Amino acid sequence: MATMLQKFSPFISLGRWILCNEHLVRYLHPTDDELKGLIGKNSVTTSKGRGRKTATTDSRKKQSIVAAAGNNTDDIKTFTVPCNIDIQLDKATIEEIDLLPQFLYSDYKWLIDFSFCAAVINILVEIFAFFLPEIYTQELNLGLVWNFLVIFFAIKVLFSLTAAYWRGDDTGERSMCLTFGLFFFVVAMAVLVIDESLLDFGLDKGYDTFSEKVAEFMEKQGISSSGPAPKWVFKLFLAVFSAVLGAFLTFPGMRLANMYLDSLFYCSETRILLVLLHINFLAPLFLIFLWVTPIVQGPLMAGSWHGELENKETEPFLTEKGYHNLRFILLLLFCVLRLSLVWRHLQSYLDMAHERIEKMKKETGRITNVDLQRKVARVFYYLSAAALQYLAPTILLVFSVLMLRLLGCTDWNSNPVGASRIQYSSLISNSTREAALSLRGVLTPALFQGVMSYMVWWMCTAWLITSVFGVVYLKMFEAS
Repeated sequence: MATMLQKFSPFISLGRWILCNEHLVRYLHPTDDELKGLIGKNSVTTSKGRGRKTATTDSRKKQSIVAAAGNNTDDIKTFTVPCNIDIQLDKATIEEIDLLPQFLYSDYKWLIDFSFCAAVINILVEIFAFFLPEIYTQELNLGLVWNFLVIFFAIKVLFSLTAAYWRGDDTGERSMCLTFGLFFFVVAMAVLVIDESLLDFGLDKGYDTFSEKVAEFMEKQGISSSGPAPKWVFKLFLAVFSAVLGAFLTFPGMRLANMYLDSLFYCSETRILLVLLHINFLAPLFLIFLWVTPIVQGPLMAGSWHGELENKETEPFLTEKGYHNLRFILLLLFCVLRLSLVWRHLQSYLDMAHERIEKMKKETGRITNVDLQRKVARVFYYLSAAALQYLAPTILLVFSVLMLRLLGCTDWNSNPVGASRIQYSSLISNSTREAALSLRGVLTPALFQGVMSYMVWWMCTAWLITSVFGVVYLKMFEAS
């Protein structure tokens, strides 16, 4: 599949289509000739017609790369222009050739295209399972492998984004990563010690089952052991991973907050879009309560609301399976909404170039041509990184939800037919066969389901906290 993606990506690419279409428009920085013309200096003589347009375009592309990188400006003649210069930025559609030198564009394209293939695999698995439910117990579900790979790639991309901030010259960004990491570690430890009658993740039940299976496996193999590590060690490692993931979501959350506020400004006259933007931003707050038993899960599954009003016992509104399906549908709808608003948020990011120039016009003094061009070029240069900050956490959440769904349907220990290939294989010895079957019984889906349920809840919580912090921070910055 990796080979197929490499062969077909030049022709068919969802990642390229998201950025290179009529939904997104970028701003072009003024060339040196245009700036000289605005301040009354003699511009460089160029030929008329098509030759002049080509020369201007080539000059703009060359200067944009230098301006965005911020280095090697010695070979470009610098001059100053007044900050209140009357500049009108030209607009242009985005082409892939403009995206190739961008930061993390190859990672962006790979993640989006691979995620699309994994989504197709999940749809095919659901179709096959509808007609043949036994695939969940007879064979290893192929969707689990694909979903795991997408989750791994998404976390890797988030690590690359965080590492870029960490390697920067601004020490405040490092301090923010460390602060949020420690904060999320404390929050995760507090959440993990809460009784599961309040937060229904299934971690305790899954780990208890896993411990029993491990003890049985050790006993069959003749190994004296008291079982796996204590539960608090398991939750400690889970809290550390939660802190790392929360630190990775710090700057994507703040980027989402900035895009959200800018989108509200540009769409202030479109009420339907305003409502969708508010729902998109606040939906994780309501999704978090889907795991809180006393507030949502308990009343829906026990029917306590209606029973308390009429002072009598009632039938539950939803069974446990029905509630899990409802939670899966709501999470998936939220992810679809967030993906559908990607162009609105990315366009608000690209509009930052125009806002920077308008803000500069209100200042006094002078600015060099390179610094002015850099204000505009840098916005587009980091478009791929901004797209990853919006899409990578969304993709991580989507496929974590799909992984949770498949784990909830999978039980490879319930049907002995699923072990037939191991039982009747002539390539392995009897002792190895028995050990493999016993080990298969140890790896119960209940533990993995509990871990993924917690991680889905944690991603909604961490992304909500960082985005709300970003909104508060930006509002305070504007007020000051």
